[in-house]
Amino acid sequence: KEKYDLTKRQLEILSELVDGKSYKMVASKLDISYHTVNTHVRHIYEKLHVHSLGEAVAKALKERLV
Repeated sequence: KEKYDLTKRQLEILSELVDGKSYKMVASKLDISYHTVNTHVRHIYEKLHVHSLGEAVAKALKERLV
């Protein structure tokens, strides 16, 4: 199993996205700005080596990251 070194916050955000929440909903729930969510998601994409939300969610589920 590959280790992606996602931070606790990145895993939190990824978990919310896997649950189908929008960036705006994630921002509201975690009490952070939309821009901050967007930045975390870009870093998640880099660490998971994906290019879309669908790919990130699929990889998170397949590899049981969340």
